[in-house]
Amino acid sequence: MKYLLLATLLVLYLAALAETSVVDRKLRVQQFEKDSDVTEDYELKRKVGLLFLRKILGQGDILRPEKEKELDRLVEQSGMTCTLCKAGVDVIQKLLHSNGGEDVITAIAVEVCELGNIEDRRVCKLAVEEFKQEVFYVLFNLQPDELCYWLLKNQCRKPADFLPNWVVTSSTTPQPPYKPRTNPASGTPTLKFLFFTDMHMDVRYAPGRTAKCREPLCCRDNDALPDQESDAAGMWGDYRHCDMPQNTVESMMSQVANNDGIDFIIFTGDIPAHNVWNQTKEDQIDKLQRWTDLLKKHFPTTPVYAAVGNHESAPVNSYPPHSIFDQPGADTQWLLDTLYDSWSNWIPEEDMGFVKQGAFYTTLIRPGLRVVSLNTNYCSDDSWWLLVGTNAVDPEGQLKWFAGVMQAAEDNDENVLIISHRPTDGCMKPWSDNYYEIINRYQNTIIAQLFGHAHTGQLYNDITQEDRVSAIGLIGPGFTTYSNLNSGYRIYTMEGEYEGSRYSLLDGESYYLNITDANMRGEATWQREYSFVDDYDVINLTPPELKKLVDRFDSDEQLFQSYHNHITKMEDLSDCDVTCKQSTLCDIKTFRADDNSFC
Repeated sequence: MKYLLLATLLVLYLAALAETSVVDRKLRVQQFEKDSDVTEDYELKRKVGLLFLRKILGQGDILRPEKEKELDRLVEQSGMTCTLCKAGVDVIQKLLHSNGGEDVITAIAVEVCELGNIEDRRVCKLAVEEFKQEVFYVLFNLQPDELCYWLLKNQCRKPADFLPNWVVTSSTTPQPPYKPRTNPASGTPTLKFLFFTDMHMDVRYAPGRTAKCREPLCCRDNDALPDQESDAAGMWGDYRHCDMPQNTVESMMSQVANNDGIDFIIFTGDIPAHNVWNQTKEDQIDKLQRWTDLLKKHFPTTPVYAAVGNHESAPVNSYPPHSIFDQPGADTQWLLDTLYDSWSNWIPEEDMGFVKQGAFYTTLIRPGLRVVSLNTNYCSDDSWWLLVGTNAVDPEGQLKWFAGVMQAAEDNDENVLIISHRPTDGCMKPWSDNYYEIINRYQNTIIAQLFGHAHTGQLYNDITQEDRVSAIGLIGPGFTTYSNLNSGYRIYTMEGEYEGSRYSLLDGESYYLNITDANMRGEATWQREYSFVDDYDVINLTPPELKKLVDRFDSDEQLFQSYHNHITKMEDLSDCDVTCKQSTLCDIKTFRADDNSFC
């Protein structure tokens, strides 16, 4: 995704990727190096460039799987070592400081991106401008051994001061005895809430335009008409590299508003489409306002509790802490202010104090029922701002705040529903370790963790030292079809308000839209996919019950295959073989960064 870095590091990568004008391109680059007085090894720069490119593609925001596979092959063939990597990074950093500097590198970046068959010239040019400030910040501020550890963790030793460990004390109050959640008596009050995530609404989605375009995102009004009817974008969406038309979003909201009698809504982020090479602050503000207006239109009296996604920022994944807002391109106060304006439609002003600081908050929904919305973009090295110095040490003091909120909830006998965008297995290890110390400490207080980001519907859990699931996590289902998925949402039922209620989750009913069927029939018919209680034979969605379910996946093959189909919202109905099953179960059980103890 970050094409400027890609181009900076692949100035001579053209020889490997482009068959046309190779000699001319090599001569041009050699002349640049001569003018810049930087003439170090051609092949070394190419090899390091491959590593950086693979790291960028691993974030999965733009380039397609076939290009990633090709780069995996090239990386494996390169024979890169840690020593060579550090030498290559040193060369690249000298190149950045050479005569001509950033402006010359930016100009070369567009050419390399285009001629390397990475994207067309329009995408390349826009992407370079979109990401260059963040990329230069990292290259100018990290040492070669830090960059190479980040690129080659299996080969390079972690520098002592890079991404340092840190500790948040969760509580000095002794932990109460474990108090398992039990099924409430029949006839007790219940609450229902809508959960949806990863909407990725594309306001430029255009039915009839090609779904097989040359750009990373298709089905848009600037795409050509297709050569074949089968390549045309459907009225309600498309399985290929396309996001969601607004009419599909509204059809879901209309169905829920008319039929389900929900008490509140939870949304865990990612509003804009995947055109991340061409997004401005104004674009993101507009999309957030559209999302707000749609919810107010269809649910005028229903409270909404949201978490911020990685796609709300511009550039994507850009979540620097306030301490570096003075760096070019790092000031994201515009986003925090916009989130504040949107969320204040549903959250009391006295609970919004940390939204303008870091897009996190807590509020009481009912007596004894609290929501905590975390910004887990502060835990991911996808935000390259966090790689430098101590920027990643509890950004904005969020986890210290979280621990305090949980202690107060325990003191007040409250039950907490935690919502965030990213599942925390994708976090940097110090953040993840601190987070799970808090989760395990307050296991009696936590109802569940609800995540998005994966676009699929999955289980996710945490195991304590006593081999007990202390807190369950539920990912998705995501709303967008991007890519090869049906669209989905879920209605949860939980204990309602009464004396002694722990507000436990009682069931989750998932719904999906079969995109092929909807496009053929010309109408969106949302279908019930499954419920945990009816189709998985669990009593409720408490940690002990979901641990039993995951244990049953090992022995009950039919049950596991059903779960596998539900991950993609009934789009992929193929069997999951032994390797696929092992990977799927690892995704459930491996919850901390760099933890492979179950796999």
